[in-house]
Amino acid sequence: MPVELTARRLSQSVLEGFKRFERFRKARADHIRSYVGKYMAETQGMTGEEPINLVFLAVRSLIPNLVQKEGINRVLTKLIAQRDYAEKLGLALNDLQKQLRMARLLRACAVDACFGLTVTKTSLASSGQELVVAPDLLVDPGQIYTERISLDDMTADPVCTDWDRATFIGHRVRIERNKLLAAGGFDEALVKRLPKAGASHEEKAAELSRDDDLSGETYDLQDYVNIVELWVPEAESVCYLPDPTEAVSNDFLKIEDYYGPPSGPYTFGSLTQPVPDNPFPVAPVGVWRDLSDMANKLLKKVMGQADRQKNVTLYRPNMADTAEAVRDAYDGEMIPTEDPDGVKTVSYEGPSAETVAMTNTMYGWFNLMAGNPDLMSGAGINADKATGQQILQQNASIGVGDMRDMMYDFAAEISGKQAWFLHNDPLLFVPGQPGIPLIKRTPGGDEQQLFLTPSDKTGEFETLGFEIVKRSMAVLDPGQRALRVTQFTSQTVPQAFQCLLVAMQAGQPFNIQKYLTLVADDEGIVEIVDEIFTDPSFQARMAWYASTMAKPAKMGGGASASPQNGAFPVGGSAMPDPMQQFNMQAQQTAGQGQAAATLGAGWNPSGV
Repeated sequence: MPVELTARRLSQSVLEGFKRFERFRKARADHIRSYVGKYMAETQGMTGEEPINLVFLAVRSLIPNLVQKEGINRVLTKLIAQRDYAEKLGLALNDLQKQLRMARLLRACAVDACFGLTVTKTSLASSGQELVVAPDLLVDPGQIYTERISLDDMTADPVCTDWDRATFIGHRVRIERNKLLAAGGFDEALVKRLPKAGASHEEKAAELSRDDDLSGETYDLQDYVNIVELWVPEAESVCYLPDPTEAVSNDFLKIEDYYGPPSGPYTFGSLTQPVPDNPFPVAPVGVWRDLSDMANKLLKKVMGQADRQKNVTLYRPNMADTAEAVRDAYDGEMIPTEDPDGVKTVSYEGPSAETVAMTNTMYGWFNLMAGNPDLMSGAGINADKATGQQILQQNASIGVGDMRDMMYDFAAEISGKQAWFLHNDPLLFVPGQPGIPLIKRTPGGDEQQLFLTPSDKTGEFETLGFEIVKRSMAVLDPGQRALRVTQFTSQTVPQAFQCLLVAMQAGQPFNIQKYLTLVADDEGIVEIVDEIFTDPSFQARMAWYASTMAKPAKMGGGASASPQNGAFPVGGSAMPDPMQQFNMQAQQTAGQGQAAATLGAGWNPSGV
């Protein structure tokens, strides 16, 4: 016989869920403290207490390699009749996520994941209320939103081993009492009895930038209360309870039917592999911190030794005049003396060579454990030879690529939850309007006006899959983009036409435009390639080419040169591979340095 789910039983379990998160929350707050440094909340202290913030360096280098902007959504389906709808749904998701500034949210989630676990909630804004998703972004009533949930406010089934199998998942909400009363459906008498939300005595990340002695008047400016919102999958409901950390309640504030994707409103993400039989992942910063702290201790020791370093002059009493002459002498001056050993300058203290070497060793170990932030940030590489640098780059790309895939899966799961509301909620479509306006770029580069309407829905939502286009959350450097386009046109395009000729001779269909588009998509330059295929004067130039090819071939080749061996002439040298590009850049830099040194030495080839 199932156990009755009473408010008191659920409140007690929620309290135990908060306690299960407590150790993880404290560790996270401690990791964040090492990330922000010691000078955020402290009002006094000595400079040099933390000379190098290696955790900040690692996080700053890692995040741009994971997320730089919102991704491009691709909606997949195995049903041919559903493909047009899937394409429109993907375009609608792209527009929605730009409005929600998903890039900012995903970057914040990536930082969260460095400290262990990141959580988001996807839902619809309550009717009659505007919801703040970002500091400067409001979501209108009835609109889709995704917000980041702080781990300090999370609770869940205290005995679950996986988030997908949790009996309940929820989070603490700090809200004005009058908004709670105006929302409707809440137990007004219980809402009025809720204690006022005051200062928290727990170790939270938000307390790092606050003073411990905040006055009570600060919390009296508005009447805030703490409640807990819970999603209970088996009951298919959402429950609201008073915060059990303040008081365990015998009554619910409100119970309503759950409306949202079957997987629930919460999305969990991490940057490390799962821990067996535990829902909490390993925090990357937790692995790095020991070496970061040790490197700072050693560097502080080196700095103290360097600060104590001093030079003193020792002399025999009968050599006082000579010692004074040495002190006042200018550089290169000769001082006569009968006893040169009677005056001697010695150096005391100073940094120990062994300590400096150990500090560098600790930094090298940290760089290894943190996934080589030196390489990711471009700060430098420890390998002495080009081969070693290539190995370092390949090894670093494996770990970063795995983390990037995890972030893309996390973003795709959020997209799936947002798409559920687009698919199931007709109220998102304004009556009297043709639908949600969309713009599609055709392969020719033109823009086509589309509308997503409720009548476009085809098939079941469960037959749709969601993914983020590879590398679409990264911003390609203009110089690197130009290099890829040059390599594409000088290598990929001629090779594609060679394949086309071979396919035609074999009687095998070959869609060269589709092939080039797929290759350009993998290279991240598909938008530029789409413009290449658009050429209004194509037919005129083809007629000119046919007329010149019909004339006798001229000596020396040129435009009228005949094809060789049945193939199109391909000119130009091959593009250098990444290793050759690196060597060329290194040689160019060395040449500039030698030229600068030669000019600095006064070399004058013109003799002027």
